[in-house]
Amino acid sequence: MIRYSQINNGPLKRELVLLIGKGCAWKRCTFCDYHRDQSDNPFAINKEVLSNVRGTYKRLDVINSGSCLELDDKTIHYLKEIVTEYDITELWFEAHWIYREALSVFREQFFPASVHFRCGVETFNEKLRLSWNKGIPSSVSKEDIAKYYDGICLLVGLENQSLSDIKRDIEIAENLFSYYSVNVFTPNSTKTKLNQSLIESFINDLVPMLKASKKCELLLNNVDLGVG
Repeated sequence: MIRYSQINNGPLKRELVLLIGKGCAWKRCTFCDYHRDQSDNPFAINKEVLSNVRGTYKRLDVINSGSCLELDDKTIHYLKEIVTEYDITELWFEAHWIYREALSVFREQFFPASVHFRCGVETFNEKLRLSWNKGIPSSVSKEDIAKYYDGICLLVGLENQSLSDIKRDIEIAENLFSYYSVNVFTPNSTKTKLNQSLIESFINDLVPMLKASKKCELLLNNVDLGVG
């Protein structure tokens, strides 16, 4: 598995590392099996991955199969050393909605670097989100999410999803967030099925617009960012 890459174009030029956490605390999203990427000794792998960082863009994106708050203490300590050594001024992390109240404390430990968080919202259609068991209640509004997160991830191509759902999600992302990714679903070991006709419509009708966006990162394949 490739765990380090550089993103040299698009809205967020950066170094990207795919680390291993202690295990996803939510682990109930119907379409996801990424939580299997875990280890009894994550630091052994994470240290090797982080040793590739050179501060190329002074911006580092840290992802793992869960949330940043599920990284082990040794990894966090080493990450702080990397941030200091290479004078990294901007960090991006991913965190589930359940961690929203803990983000400010997590952010403080990397001061003076600017820390931003993404949330895997997947969709702003509350019924769809509930059916995908995202763990974000239907009572949570798009404005609520924007209070805690600078960026979001959207998912495209699942059963019962429509092109109008995707259009609305993109409009919200453009209006409320500084960054968002649109990820085409890749079939995996879960029972979730791909909606191929929807993906074709998405590519024909919406991808040209997304490529012109200054906020959007489009992932037609789940390894388009060079890790995975």
